Amino acid sequence: MMFSLTLLAVSLHTAAIEELCPRPESGSQQQRYHQQLSCYDRQLVTARRALAQWEQHHTFVLQQHSQRSGRPAAYNSFKSSQETFAQLKEQHCRWQYQLQLPDVQLGAAYYKRCQLQLIKQRTEQLESLAAR
Repeated sequence: MMFSLTLLAVSLHTAAIEELCPRPESGSQQQRYHQQLSCYDRQLVTARRALAQWEQHHTFVLQQHSQRSGRPAAYNSFKSSQETFAQLKEQHCRWQYQLQLPDVQLGAAYYKRCQLQLIKQRTEQLESLAAR
């Protein structure tokens, strides 16, 4: 059941990202790739900023909790999860890029789309935790 929900979430993110940066239909292939990659770059800047805001929010809340309770375990685990997420994101997206080689532009599109999907998922998770 959990696997099905995860696949559904990934599918929804993929569809939403495709809507944000649809593949242009006019221009040369090089121009279309450039336009789409530029779109992904803009979306990534926005997504990274949103993720950073939620990470800062949780860091602040967990630091406050740690100071009040004298137990830093939750804060330390959160910081560790941030590092683990960064490594996972890089490695998970890298193999998708490498799979598309020797087409570097297609690989870059896969890599950026992957990064965007994972960042958006992580942001939504952190946002939903803050609402509890």
